[in-house]
Amino acid sequence: MTSSQFAAESLLRTYLSGRSMPRILRDAVVCVIEARLTNNETPTLDERLRMDIDNHAVAPSGQPIARAVQRRLGEMEVATHAGASAGNCS
Repeated sequence: MTSSQFAAESLLRTYLSGRSMPRILRDAVVCVIEARLTNNETPTLDERLRMDIDNHAVAPSGQPIARAVQRRLGEMEVATHAGASAGNCS
């Protein structure tokens, strides 16, 4: 795992805040985040990507997904930034 992959994974895990998502979608999101980090594009987690993550994230048992989404909607723009293009993920 490269340092940019590790950073992308860490950023996604932080944003998910205990939620999970299907592995294939998680891998795709990590790929997008990694490309944005590598290309110094901002924002890393733009509104569209955050919405996609929130739409596919599953709350841990005992916590309704609506509460997790409401918590996210109340947060400010993610401090880490990079752009909207995904680059070349394989």
